[in-house]
Amino acid sequence: MKSMTGFGEGRCQTTGGTARVAVATVNHKTVSVQLRGDLRDLALEEQMREKLRIALVRGSANVQIQWEPTAVGGLDRERLAAAWRELAALARELGAPLPTLADALAVAGRCGNDAGAAVLPVLAALDEALARVEAARKREGAAISEALRGLAVRMRKLHARMSQVATGRLTLFRERLLTVVASAVGQAVPPEAIAREVALEAQRIDIGEELTRISAHLDALDRLLARQDAIGRELDFLAQELGREANTAGAKANDPALSELAISLKLAVDQLKEQSANVL
Repeated sequence: MKSMTGFGEGRCQTTGGTARVAVATVNHKTVSVQLRGDLRDLALEEQMREKLRIALVRGSANVQIQWEPTAVGGLDRERLAAAWRELAALARELGAPLPTLADALAVAGRCGNDAGAAVLPVLAALDEALARVEAARKREGAAISEALRGLAVRMRKLHARMSQVATGRLTLFRERLLTVVASAVGQAVPPEAIAREVALEAQRIDIGEELTRISAHLDALDRLLARQDAIGRELDFLAQELGREANTAGAKANDPALSELAISLKLAVDQLKEQSANVL
C-alpha cells in the first residue's frame, strides 16, 4: 500500500550547470501537476509531466525546478553588442532613453541561459526526486496500512457485538409486551395476539440483512488490505457501502445498546473514509 503524500529532492551537476528538482505530492482524485521554475522549455516540461503522470498514478504534485548554468569567465562581446543594438533600436522606436551597458549585459545574460543544456540534468534530477517520493509514499502507506488493519479488527468486533444484541431483542420485547399488557388489561392475553405483535415488531427491527452485508463488506476489506496494488478508489467505495449499512442498522435499532454500537461502527467507517482518501 502506498500513500499519495510524499516529498523528494534530486540534484544533478554537469559541466553545463546544476539542476535541482523538488517534488511534493498530496492526495488528489487524479494526477495534477504544477511546474514552477525559471526554465521556459515546453518540450522539457511535457517530458517532465509525462514522467510524473506515470510515476505518481494519482495525486497532486508541486514541482520546483532550479537550473544554475556554469559561470563562464570573460564577456561575450559579440552577444553584448547585439543585445545593446537590439535594445537601442527598441528605445529609438519608443522614444525612450538609450540603454546602458548594464541593461545590455542583463539581456545578454538571459539569452545565454541555454535551456537545451538543462534538459538531461533536469530529467536526471527529477528521476532522483521521484525515487525519493516513492520511498516516502511507501513509508506513509505502511503506517496507513497498519491503521486500516486496526480499524478492520475494531469493526469486526462491533459487528459481532451487534449480532449478539440483535439476536436477544425479540425475547426482551416479548417479555416487556406481556408485562405491559398484563398491567394495562389486567387479564391474560391470547397467545396468538402476543405472537402477532412480536412478529410485527420482528419485521420492523430486523437488521439481519444489514449485518450480513456488513460481514461481506468486512471480508472484502480484508482482501483489499492484503493486496499490494492501488486500492484507494476501491477502499473509498467500500467505506461508502459500510456507512450505508451502518446507518440503516442504526435507524432500525430500536434498542439503546444496538444504537450505541451502530454509532461506534459509523465512527470507525468515517475514519476508514478519511484514510482511504490518502491511499493510492
